[in-house]
Amino acid sequence: ISNVLELFCAALTEHKILFLSSSYQRLTEACRALLALMFPLKYSFTYIPILPAQLLEVLSSPTPFIIGIHSSFRAEMQDLLDVIVADLDGGTVVIPECIHISVLPEPHLLQTQTALSMVRYFELSDC
Repeated sequence: ISNVLELFCAALTEHKILFLSSSYQRLTEACRALLALMFPLKYSFTYIPILPAQLLEVLSSPTPFIIGIHSSFRAEMQDLLDVIVADLDGGTVVIPECIHISVLPEPHLLQTQTALSMVRYFELSDC
C-alpha cells in the first residue's frame, strides 16, 4: 500500500512516473489503476501505458508523464535522473534523491490508506 500511495502522491504533484514490467498486460493495468485512483481528477499530461521502442526518447520529456515500458528496455532508462520508476515485477518503487514527494495531509492519508486496504483485502462474501 505504501508504494501505491507514493505513486498516487507523485501523480498528484505532477512527477514523471515510469512503470516497468515484462508483462504488457500488467503495464496497462497499473497505468489505468493509477488514473482510476485520481478520479474525479483528470490527468492532463502524457499518458502512454505501453511505450514502443521507437519512442523511448519521450522519456526525456521535461513534462510530467505516466508511461509503461517493457523491462527489456531497462538499460535505456538508466540515465533518467528525474523519473520515479515502479518495477511491477520486483514490487519496488525507486524515487531519485532529487525528487521530493509531498504526502497527503493526515486525515486524507488515513482515509486513503483505509480505502486501499479494503480493496486489497476485498472478499466477495462481504458483498
